[in-house]
Amino acid sequence: MTFRWYAAASFGLTAAYLAFPADLRWVPFLLITLAAVPATIIGLRRSSGSGRAPWFVLLAALLVYNVGNVLYVWYVYFQHRATADGTLADLLFSVANVLVFAAALTIIVRRGRRDVGGMADAALTSLAVGGLLWDVVLLPHFNDMGMSQPRQMAVFVNIFITLGTFGALLRVARAAPERLVTVWLFGVASGATLIANVTSALVSDAAGVRPDWTNLPFLVAYSALTAAAVHPSAALATRLTPAPEDDLTPGRLTFLGAMMALIPMVGGGRALFGLPTDGVLLAIGSALVVPLVMVRIAALSAQRRHAEQALRRAAVHDSLTGLPNRTACLERITAALAAPLPSCPDATPRLAVLFCDLDGFKPVNDRLGHAAGDQLLVAVAERLRGCVRDTDLVSRFGGDEFVIVCEAADSQAAVNAVCERIRTMLRRPITVAGQTVQIGISVGVAFAERSSTTDDLIGRADLAMYEAKQSKALGELSLAAA
Repeated sequence: MTFRWYAAASFGLTAAYLAFPADLRWVPFLLITLAAVPATIIGLRRSSGSGRAPWFVLLAALLVYNVGNVLYVWYVYFQHRATADGTLADLLFSVANVLVFAAALTIIVRRGRRDVGGMADAALTSLAVGGLLWDVVLLPHFNDMGMSQPRQMAVFVNIFITLGTFGALLRVARAAPERLVTVWLFGVASGATLIANVTSALVSDAAGVRPDWTNLPFLVAYSALTAAAVHPSAALATRLTPAPEDDLTPGRLTFLGAMMALIPMVGGGRALFGLPTDGVLLAIGSALVVPLVMVRIAALSAQRRHAEQALRRAAVHDSLTGLPNRTACLERITAALAAPLPSCPDATPRLAVLFCDLDGFKPVNDRLGHAAGDQLLVAVAERLRGCVRDTDLVSRFGGDEFVIVCEAADSQAAVNAVCERIRTMLRRPITVAGQTVQIGISVGVAFAERSSTTDDLIGRADLAMYEAKQSKALGELSLAAA
């Protein structure tokens, strides 16, 4: 309800701004800008922890803005100056612009930190569009006006900062898995500010005097910031979001290539035809494009490396339990059997394999469902990991079968220790799907011999496990040796 009232009042006054008498337009102007302060306090109170950061900075920005706005009204409406340019109000507006940029940057950094490639694309696009706007539209106009270089530089910095903020906010809003109204409204405020800055620069005369209607996009920006602060999603504005899919399709690559070439092409084209061009823009643009491209390449390289690591892990790990899978288990046994033996003539590989099968798993799966069965497998896998040494291997061989590989100088003692821990583990209740269940484990043990192969060792342990099942009991370890 608060959001609707604030939004309706702010945008309503903005729409009616030009309907007020010219000498009274400062009234709705200040009402709209001042209303943003308590709205931001509401957003601040709704947030907690690091989520308060953008609202603290935005509150500071709006306080500075409003001091500047009051001075602006005083200079223009009561002192009857043509413009407030060059006054303290102008300085306060510049400070407030930096603070608003910092508030938006807080949201961008938090929500876009996992989208490095997308942020680089947004920055590259903003730089290219800003360069086109500056070289083709703004710079010729400023040269015709005879605008001084310091004032041109101030407008240049303001335009590019606002455009970059708008591009980054748009990317953050579009890439997020959920639609956050607050972030979109921040983007609207940034876009409206950009429009306001560009139109004000184009329609102002040499003295800085501009028509009153140019206040409209500024008021839209204030209204959007007000609505963003009071919307319920304000508390989630800085929440870290999952990394979006970063797929460089041929169309996207073509677009990015065009954006990279836009500034030098426009600048070079204008120079070719004898038109004024901005060497500073060309230098800055070229200097920024290279690191942005390097960031993009680094992001793609990291993405590829992570994908390769995930594929390698998936190839040798069980997706449900995270344990090594059958392939990894067999590779471990093969490597252990291939290890050099001591010089003693009767030496055998220091290796034992425990083939484990859950007793009572099927009734749980049938009674409580497959999801509960999966929970049980995950719980058993975690407990089996706690029953072995760091040097031993616990793998999910398939279904409800697990294989433990022990390498030790005294493999019999190692197996005895593992079995005792499993017995203790089985006495502890397991809760799945809100119910306590009980299982047993049948274990077949096979010790390696000099002539053992991987298939032979696994086969003997498997047969011993079936023998152990003859005496299976819930809550117990049934053991048999090959």
